[in-house]
Amino acid sequence: MAGFEMMFAHNFQINTTPEGETETLAPLAVGISNVEPANNEELDQTIYLDGDGYGTTDVIGAQMTLAFTGHRYYGDAAQDFIFGTQLELGNGRKTTFEWLEPGGGTFTGNITIANISGPSGDAGAKGEVSFEIHFNGKPTYTPPTP
Repeated sequence: MAGFEMMFAHNFQINTTPEGETETLAPLAVGISNVEPANNEELDQTIYLDGDGYGTTDVIGAQMTLAFTGHRYYGDAAQDFIFGTQLELGNGRKTTFEWLEPGGGTFTGNITIANISGPSGDAGAKGEVSFEIHFNGKPTYTPPTP
């Protein structure tokens, strides 16, 4: 069915046992109020003699990222895992991730958790948090089944 999809219909899951023999996918939803996908494209912009002074653009690289913001919810498996990696470097921030779109398409792949921040904010407010999911390499996209 065509139309606008609500953002709450997107399903994000993070593997909380990256060293385990099997994945433990935990939903990333509790306390999360916003997600901003970006493709972080690397551009080559070149002006050629035959363009009358106007340039052309080629996308020569990219990295899919998801920037999440919300409130820290202690006891949530996904948030506890993410914030448990805050002091880690290298492989300590790597795991796998799945993003299921409302229409049934799925992005999956290896990721790095980056730019973990919070909780922070006013004394009488919920602790505000933010973090990013960076896909390492091109994610696998599985289109929806008709």
